Amino acid sequence: MSQTTVAPDAVDSTTLLALARSFGSDPAFSTCRELEHRVDDAIIRAFGHDDAAAELDLHRFLYEISAHRILPPWSPHWRDYEHPVLLAAHRKAGEAWLARDLADLDLGLDVPASARPFIAWAEETCKNHASGVDHPLFTFLAEDATFGQLRTFIDQETPFDIHFGDLLALLLPGVHGGEKIELAGNFWDEMGRGAVEATHRRLRLSMMERVGVPADAYLVDVERFWLEELRLANMYFQASTDRRLAPQAVGMLMATELVVPGRIDRQIDGWRRLGLTDQEMHYLREHVTVDVEHAQGWLDNVVIPIAEDRPDLMPDMAIGVLRRLDGALGVCERAWNEFRPMA
Repeated sequence: MSQTTVAPDAVDSTTLLALARSFGSDPAFSTCRELEHRVDDAIIRAFGHDDAAAELDLHRFLYEISAHRILPPWSPHWRDYEHPVLLAAHRKAGEAWLARDLADLDLGLDVPASARPFIAWAEETCKNHASGVDHPLFTFLAEDATFGQLRTFIDQETPFDIHFGDLLALLLPGVHGGEKIELAGNFWDEMGRGAVEATHRRLRLSMMERVGVPADAYLVDVERFWLEELRLANMYFQASTDRRLAPQAVGMLMATELVVPGRIDRQIDGWRRLGLTDQEMHYLREHVTVDVEHAQGWLDNVVIPIAEDRPDLMPDMAIGVLRRLDGALGVCERAWNEFRPMA
């Protein structure tokens, strides 16, 4: 996937994001046709002509709809995004993006056909991927990044991180047995094991407040986020909300649990170097230990049972692993390119 240098504030009243926000529950016929036309045009430019500005427009639109549709009406940020024309445009844009991603992946890769070798393949793939802790970004964050650069990095990770508990919850319906227990255990940890002040969302918001990241920017200021970060967040929304893609979501979460702890260690090193206390970094420190436990549980109780029962789904789980790793690499490369000139 190509990198982009499109500025995160490149938005105006003619964008898909602006049109979605003005759509309303009873849009005029002309507004519906305009949305359909703009989405079709953006798809052609983004995925047919590698137009980064068009892709950014699409991903802002995709994220805006996904992030607000999971809100309840009593949320101060809720928007009515249930109109069928809006949802059809959202689905069409997402499917065009997925088709581009699948075309970019090496779908001829030799994925093992049985469960244990598949796990070994996934672990090795995650360990050796360029988005891992050996990426120069993480040494930079640990040893050289300024307060502002580390703040920017945690800010940019918000669209995915802030929704993680909800993304897990979206996978729970219709899943039973050990798989549901493992999902529920992950979700219970996200919920602070019943303590409101210990929920991972609350811990993250507390750290964001400490370092100066606006608490509601992920809903009201979508324009601030890099294309690469929106891709990553939209990837999880897409796989978690479209039941056809649930095997991809399983692969994405497997990759997440396998690669995150080491990367977070380096961020903790950087924040500690700049004076944050362990209590102020509770959110990050929690994930260093919890995600290691979740990784093994996810492999044993979710991935292996699915792979043994439905080996035909292993290629889809592999696609999820690869999409997640490549998406994370895009974020790493963007951050490295943004920060390096300032070092």
